[in-house]
Amino acid sequence: MVYATCFCRESYYSQLSSIGFADSKQLTEAQRDQLFAKLQTTSVQQHAGWSIRCISPQDISHCMLRRTKYSLNALAHDATIQLIRDALDRGVHITKVYVDTVGPPLSYQKKLQELFPKIEITVAKKADSLYPIVSAASICAKVTRDAHLSNWVFAEQWLQNKMSKEYGSGYPGDPKTVKWLKDSVDQVFGYPGIIRFSWSTCVKLLDERAVKVVWADDEHAPKNTVGKYFVRNGADTRPRSKFFSRNKAIRLASSLNQ
Repeated sequence: MVYATCFCRESYYSQLSSIGFADSKQLTEAQRDQLFAKLQTTSVQQHAGWSIRCISPQDISHCMLRRTKYSLNALAHDATIQLIRDALDRGVHITKVYVDTVGPPLSYQKKLQELFPKIEITVAKKADSLYPIVSAASICAKVTRDAHLSNWVFAEQWLQNKMSKEYGSGYPGDPKTVKWLKDSVDQVFGYPGIIRFSWSTCVKLLDERAVKVVWADDEHAPKNTVGKYFVRNGADTRPRSKFFSRNKAIRLASSLNQ
């Protein structure tokens, strides 16, 4: 997943809309590429800048599938916070921040406002279509994402020239994405590293198309805990060592008064 921020001089903000930065979801890939190229021009770079943060599928799966789960929303919040901090560390004087919400906007805004009390924070639904600066950031994220996918080098080298890269948009409602997922599943190993195994769409397809695996410590297995090995089972008939009778000052910990 790719998160991005875009920042500009307040005096330049109104010009972003005139350049064409609007709801990135309504733009074609070619239009996004053209707008992204404009951000690289000297005339725009004098007034604006951008930054991205990429999170790999493996990192997302690791967070969401570990024993103490870390949600996708929490990861998105962390990425946003880090992007703001990075801009501040670069010497950017930030007075206002607009964020496209992930989760409930009010609690998210409160969280950010507490972290950055000197900055005016606005978190809103569909901020991409409301604020040109958010649209510019969204375009940076989408163009970077598309470039990563089109130039993806599989860690599984034997798949590099065998597996299709017609992934589609990556959304479960996209027929291209669904077709790629169905065609690419391996019955034993599931999917290559480009897929996050915590994705519910992926989990469902693996349940339907992959070999069932039962782990030795699954939920139906007897539950043994470490503490079990320290609990006495029945009377202890072992003879006591003479060491304890010779050293009268030593007593069993269980007999000590608190």
